[in-house]
Amino acid sequence: MTTFDPNKFKHSISFPVRFMDIDALNHVNNARYLNYLEEARINYSKDVLNTYHSIEDLKVVVARVEIDYLSPIEFGSNVKVYTRIAKVGNKSFSFECIICGVRNGKELPAAHSIVTLVSFNPETGKSIEINPTIKAAIMQFEGIEA
Repeated sequence: MTTFDPNKFKHSISFPVRFMDIDALNHVNNARYLNYLEEARINYSKDVLNTYHSIEDLKVVVARVEIDYLSPIEFGSNVKVYTRIAKVGNKSFSFECIICGVRNGKELPAAHSIVTLVSFNPETGKSIEINPTIKAAIMQFEGIEA
């Protein structure tokens, strides 16, 4: 991962670390990072793409998750997840996220992730083209040229 630049991310969410997130070493368990990424994707999708308002809006599936763990997040910290869509294809798009631990007002990158989602028709069980309205919203918000 290159140096983290929060200015490259137009969307973020913040929330406290919950006791249930912590493992025996007093830091966030690695599996919880997937929950944080899911929260970030859903929040981005609601705010930017106007989707995920009901279960019927879920027309994507996770195809790949990559996480590089950089530093621990401890109980008593907050979490801030910076989110952007870094790549858009015909049937898939990739979220890039930086998960930061926030303590005493200081952010420390804790993980870098790429999550690839595929547009999906639940009736046929096959991938489909990204909805043009959603693709246009992504391109406009992220400043991606066609």
